[in-house]
Order: sequence, then C-alpha cells, then structure tokens
Amino acid sequence: MVDVAGGGHMGIAFEVTNGTWVTPDIFAPIESESLQEVRNDPSRIPILGRAVRSGTVVGRHHVEGEIVMEALPTPMAYFLACSRWAIVKSGIGPFVVTANDSALVHQKGTNKSLSISVSRAGVGFAYLGCHVVGQRFFMEDGVFKVAYQIIGRKETTDYTPGAVTEPLQTPFAADEIAVTVAASSRVDLDSLEFNFDDNGEARFNHSGLAEADYVKFGEFTGDASFEIDFESKADYAVWVAQTVQEVKAVFTKGTEAVDIEVHGGLYDSFDVGLAGIGDQVRASATIGAAYVAADTAAAEIVITLDVDITGIA
Repeated sequence: MVDVAGGGHMGIAFEVTNGTWVTPDIFAPIESESLQEVRNDPSRIPILGRAVRSGTVVGRHHVEGEIVMEALPTPMAYFLACSRWAIVKSGIGPFVVTANDSALVHQKGTNKSLSISVSRAGVGFAYLGCHVVGQRFFMEDGVFKVAYQIIGRKETTDYTPGAVTEPLQTPFAADEIAVTVAASSRVDLDSLEFNFDDNGEARFNHSGLAEADYVKFGEFTGDASFEIDFESKADYAVWVAQTVQEVKAVFTKGTEAVDIEVHGGLYDSFDVGLAGIGDQVRASATIGAAYVAADTAAAEIVITLDVDITGIA
C-alpha cells in the first residue's frame, strides 16, 4: 500500500567529512520538504546517419530543496551551524548559540555540513554535504516556524529507515513572542517575517567528481517585513528620514529561547493606503539589514537551549 507523508521522517547529523554520510543524530519534526538531486546529464545527439538521440553522458549533479518546520531550538541550532554564519557557543546549561552573518567565516570546504536522511513511504534517501543558504522565519496561525533553503553535494542510498526518536521540545506559541523596533516594544504589528539569504550555489571544479565540489556563498541580504496598525505618521517619518531601526523578535518558553535581530535596519518600503470600505487602515513595511560596525554584523540569531549539542564549539 502506498504510504502517506505522515509516515515519513527526517534525521540530521553533522558530518565528520563533508560529503560522507553520518547516521542521524536527531530526528527533526518537519511540515514539508522538497529535497532532490538535480542532475544535468547532457544528451548525445551526433549526426551519424540518424536523427535521434544516441544516449547521455554523466554530467554534473547536486542537491537542493526546502525544509519547512516548527522553529524548535535544537534542530535550529543544527541547521544554523551548517550555514555561512559565524557560530559561538557559551554557557553550561542552558547553552547559548550565537550566530551572525559574518561573511568572513566562509572558507572553501571548511564549513560544517549536514547529512540529511529522509524516509518517504519507508524508502530511505540520503543527502550529503548539505548547507543552509537561506532562512525564512515566520508566524503561522500563532506558531513560530522556519523554512530552510538547502544546497548539498550529492544523494546516496546510505540511509535505511528505522525507529524514530521523538523530540521533547514543543513549538513557541502566540503568547511567547515579544517584538521591539528601535528598542521600543511593539504590539501593533503582525505578519512578521525575517528573510536571510546567503545567495549560495553549488560549485563544480574539474576534480574528477560528478557531484558538487562545494557550496559557494555570495552576498548576504536580509530583511524584516510586517504590517502595522496605521495610527500616525511616526513610522512613516522614520522611513522618509531613513533613520536606522533595529528589529528584534524574542521567543521564550521556560529556559529556552530564540532571538532574531536585524541590526542597522533601514526602511526599504512603507506602504499605506485606503483598501476598501470597512477595512482597517494598515501599513506594510520592510526593513532591510545593513552592516553596523558596533554590532559587527547586519543580522544575528541567538538560540538558548537546554541541550549541549556536540559538534558546535
């Protein structure tokens, strides 16, 4: 009988050697995933007495896709550690993982990588040398969620699905968020979303390999977007003046927390208009991340968790 998606699962683990599969360390509760091997096998169509394809030649291939999940601190720390971001762990319980978008941490072949193991209808898929190249944090129906853009080196058949260990963490809820703009508490906004993009791409050298040799990271771009109850021109004036505005969202549950910040933010847009009779007048705003020397980064993510994750220094 064909299985349904609810029977599947995803496991993740840090790789010891980039591109070499490791048994899942934890199982991450996800809502969807679209990981796949992307192949570019050129066709042979020589002029040789017939007008038809003669076959294919093994070409380049790599892994890419998106993972959408509840924003739980432990899986988030794994994915964040395999991004381009600079990571520092401190504390002795709870443990604090601090990351910023520093471009200086990208050195070819040295970034930490993930083995991602997926069970689909009981059939195992393994994606190796995976890195996070984009992160989107958002609230949906009052629950804090995250979508990761993944690029990896190759797919293998290493994973054989087995038993799943259920995580103990539960997602952050609507009453566990606090938002500030320019250090002032804001309770007049919603649809808050953070987008961070490292503009990654799979890179191929003449190395004798068909799979990607490594993942290249490009220019970092980031922003926070939201809608506001429009009651005065105070925010509009800030947009016109291009005053720096730091946006910060903190999610707290017991001793665990996630803190997401856009430093040195500048309004990229501030749109307000009359929608229709009976509609509330609201403004849509986007604040783009910009480098601030005092913060040494344009954006920052701080994860506080009870688990000491081996492999994060």
